[in-house]
Amino acid sequence: MLRFFAAASFLLLTVLTLGCAGSVPHSDNVPQAAVDADYSDCENRAVVSTALIRSVNEAEDKHQEIIDACMKEKGYKVK
Repeated sequence: MLRFFAAASFLLLTVLTLGCAGSVPHSDNVPQAAVDADYSDCENRAVVSTALIRSVNEAEDKHQEIIDACMKEKGYKVK
């Protein structure tokens, strides 16, 4: 169990360190606080969904795919 949390924490820190280089959500006339809250929700989904993927590269790719799809579902355009 501790190993799982260590791996999930490492993945989260890696993703946060790398940032969102490829995809920046944006939408017209939406307050930044709302965009940040929606992105945070999508990022949380991605972290939970990719926590058990052992390959860091695969996890990062899947993480970003999940965030992009989630933000699109919320009505944002993803670059």
